[in-house]
Amino acid sequence: MRHTVTLPVSGRASLQRPAIPVQRLTLRPQPGMAPLEALVGTPMDSRGVLVYFPGFNTPLGEWEVAKCQFLADATSLTVVMTEIPGISRFRDPIPSAVRRDMLHRRIESWAELNLAYFAEAFRAGGVTNTEVMQVLGYSTGCSLATAALAELSEWGPIEGLNLVEPVAIARRSLASLNADNMADWGRLPWVHATNRHHDWVVATRRRQSREPSVHYSAVDLLAIAQILSSEGLLATLERADLARCAIARGERSSLCRRGDFEGLDALLAERGVGGPTITVPKLGHQLWHSFPTLVELTTAMLASSEPDEAAG
Repeated sequence: MRHTVTLPVSGRASLQRPAIPVQRLTLRPQPGMAPLEALVGTPMDSRGVLVYFPGFNTPLGEWEVAKCQFLADATSLTVVMTEIPGISRFRDPIPSAVRRDMLHRRIESWAELNLAYFAEAFRAGGVTNTEVMQVLGYSTGCSLATAALAELSEWGPIEGLNLVEPVAIARRSLASLNADNMADWGRLPWVHATNRHHDWVVATRRRQSREPSVHYSAVDLLAIAQILSSEGLLATLERADLARCAIARGERSSLCRRGDFEGLDALLAERGVGGPTITVPKLGHQLWHSFPTLVELTTAMLASSEPDEAAG
């Protein structure tokens, strides 16, 4: 039911930015709750919703707006994403009770808090077509996406879970997590090199650098690191009722190591969960910042059927 894919990406292929409208929203689900930003990108004749959990340190500026447009164009789904609670341009901390859970490597209350903002984004963005739903996470977002599955399944039927560079699939020390992170940041120039043939991508990145950044406190960073240095994602997946899960990593990634990734694939295969297991050659953890990779990887992960299913 699972199949392995190696996905080489050419940075020279044509890459036209889709003209898909994206709403930029500021959300506060209830009085007293911290504000967060959200994006809702809606293609013409949308067939459903893609719930997108971004990675750590992700401001929702022009860079993410363009990603929403490509995701919406590739999938014909309305893309909904929010900032991660505790990582926003508004500088608001993670609520103390939620942080305490995270420091004990429990993610459920953080995911529930994030879902309150998604629910408000659905309402404020006029998103109602939940007959088809896909869930996608990148890096830190993979843990939140997986933890949110049970509640999201009450909003509408979920066709599949899509995890790009999951991190919380192996227990490691905080020092090891930091070392792996630094190693992957050192590979970022190779990722951005895939964008260099597309002037609009380079210009978008420059505009993004002038927009407000997100902020987080040292204690919140520690809480998030505790989540990412655990095997919590695997434990959550073992309890999930899921028919399809696509997973992807960069060949040179340190944060998503090959052996741990293969263990995740084996767990899914043992549970009979279908979907592709994708490796992108030459790139590391930040492969999601390569727009040519983003486009091809999204198409490969969210294909509606497996090769053997299509044949049958």
